[in-house]
Amino acid sequence: MKEFPFVWTGPKPLSAELGMPIDSMSVGFFQSWPQWVTLWRPDGTGIKIHSEMVDLAERIEVGVLHFDCVESPAADEVFAEMKPAFGGGVMLSKLVVVDSGASVESGIVLTARSGDEIVVVANAFPCNLAIRGVPSITEIFEPEHPLDTYTRVAMS
Repeated sequence: MKEFPFVWTGPKPLSAELGMPIDSMSVGFFQSWPQWVTLWRPDGTGIKIHSEMVDLAERIEVGVLHFDCVESPAADEVFAEMKPAFGGGVMLSKLVVVDSGASVESGIVLTARSGDEIVVVANAFPCNLAIRGVPSITEIFEPEHPLDTYTRVAMS
């Protein structure tokens, strides 16, 4: 089976970076769809998440999440309110979908100690994201595949 893991080039493990406390979130939009989201930490650094399409077969493509370290927001990013529970660190799960004989890491779930969750997953509209758990961003949640078709895998 072909595997398409998250794309990450940072010096530390992705799980260590994503597990840090989060105090705010910003989003970049394209035609009202979230194109990227940045998780901002108390030290002022962020992890930017976006989706890129990979071809699995002729006319079949799926989104894989990419993660990058950033130092400042883009001028057009919109900031969202975060629940204080995410400031205490999070537990992480990745969402993996199997499609056309390939295993694809297409989403992430951040779970606060309170049980509150933020889901970021590839959107049905290519190269965009579906985000749930942050109502001030968008109320539209259209993942590429129904959520119950993803396998939730703990990250450590």
